[in-house]
Amino acid sequence: MRKVILSKEEYQYLIDCLLKNDKTIRDKIVPCFNMNDTVEIELDDDTTYNIWQLADDNVALHFDENYEPTEEGWILEHFLDKFYF
Repeated sequence: MRKVILSKEEYQYLIDCLLKNDKTIRDKIVPCFNMNDTVEIELDDDTTYNIWQLADDNVALHFDENYEPTEEGWILEHFLDKFYF
């Protein structure tokens, strides 16, 4: 099992956008909301990899005309770091 710590904004993006159409993965996520505005989730290796893969598939779509990441691009780049193993 892997523990991943996300900001509340990252967690909301994960649930509402990245996993919007993937109930199977969403159902495996049990959040633990911490006092310091973070959310801790614990995932098995396969689920962690699946989330990383979704972020990797989507990150290139979220850069502006200057090749700078948009707000969504920054979140997805953080996911690539946080869910990588």
